[in-house]
Amino acid sequence: MNVRSESTRRCAKCGNELSAAGRFCPSCGRAVASPSTGTWPVVPGRRVVVTGLAAITSLGATAADTWRRIVAGKSGIRRVADLDPTQHPCLVRGDVDDATVPDRFLTGKTARHTSRFARLAVEATGAALEDAGLLDPDGAPAISLDAGGALLGTCVGGTYDDLIPVAEQFFQRGPGRVPPHLHVMFPHNLAGYAVQARFGLGGPSATVVTACATGAQAIGEAFHTIKYGTAPLMVAGAVESTRHPLFLAGFAAMRALVTDSNDAPDRASRPFDTSRAGFVLGEGVGILILEELEHARTRGARVYAEVLGFGSSNDAYHPIAPHPDGVGAARAIRAALEDGAVDPARVDHVNAHAASTPAGDLAEAKAIRAVFGDRAPRIPVTSIKGAIGHAMGAAGAIETVAAVMSLADGCIPPTRNLREPDPAIGLDVVHGEARPAEIAVLTKHSFGLGGQNACLVLGRAD
Repeated sequence: MNVRSESTRRCAKCGNELSAAGRFCPSCGRAVASPSTGTWPVVPGRRVVVTGLAAITSLGATAADTWRRIVAGKSGIRRVADLDPTQHPCLVRGDVDDATVPDRFLTGKTARHTSRFARLAVEATGAALEDAGLLDPDGAPAISLDAGGALLGTCVGGTYDDLIPVAEQFFQRGPGRVPPHLHVMFPHNLAGYAVQARFGLGGPSATVVTACATGAQAIGEAFHTIKYGTAPLMVAGAVESTRHPLFLAGFAAMRALVTDSNDAPDRASRPFDTSRAGFVLGEGVGILILEELEHARTRGARVYAEVLGFGSSNDAYHPIAPHPDGVGAARAIRAALEDGAVDPARVDHVNAHAASTPAGDLAEAKAIRAVFGDRAPRIPVTSIKGAIGHAMGAAGAIETVAAVMSLADGCIPPTRNLREPDPAIGLDVVHGEARPAEIAVLTKHSFGLGGQNACLVLGRAD
């Protein structure tokens, strides 16, 4: 609780003097407790729940398949056959098997002129809307979705799949070979357009591009769109298509990728392990259907979980490296808890970003310890990137799908390839096998290049 005299209010955490009406400490960013009640201020808004889920990953073309295999400790990371080992130091990726992805929701010319990343988003959205009971047997909206919107994210969109091949043609053969549909394929917002056009979502529309924080941030922004009354329903998530060898080469040049496991791809990504040596690229899509609680109740929808809070921040430190003390990450976690008026003592589980980089995993551990204090070593933590790779912008969305399933099933999946926990991490990282757990509240973390940080707070359905 804040220390308060007749003339001065001070932050309980850092002691900084506060203005009479300030809700946040200008020094450390902590939400200011009410002088009369001693509790954090509750921002009024509507309750928002998750009613539909979908995922397409290197482990499966559905959320159920992906979740089942993550819980079982399976790996979707493989050696890529068409990469030249004399040119590429990292030869492993977590690719989506296109042969397993059903093409149900786009056909004909529309499908041909839709980029791969947008097609994946449409397929996953259709599956999520079905899961939420919002499509009829013919794949058409079962109720009017005109007021619903879409808030999706991606890091690269169709830049590598569509723009680069056309650029090569342009330089070799001139402008006459540029296809007329180029500019309705590769731009980042075309996944959102394709989703909204296919399913009649005429409401709010936006595309998030915040590096590896994209997926969680897109879900958080969609949550706020509903919470503050802009829309009753939102499609939220992120998608990534990352097979182009230039994308891989860029991260290899940064020395961000693991290079010691080309002959053992399933052991390449090792979050929180003392031997972790870089991340493995993945791809895919994660989609959540978010609804205002009364909207969901009115139509008798099943509720998986509730979104309680969202926060974002920037390290303002370095374009690649995280702040070594995790201060920006901690600021986002605190902001999300404060957004939902959730006391840190209520958090039962952390679904971590943990990409298997030496600096990133340690910085996140420091952020967790900074926020949760003495409880931090007792809170079970997991990362699923050892199973599916790092799906870039889609990572936070796919991992949020997994986090919702943890709440719904009472199960924390194992952190794959954790054999020798790094003592500097100092957390209870679930590994070896899945752990049954009664989870009421969890945090989902996502951090990315450019100092981007995002955090979601999720709660078990009533």
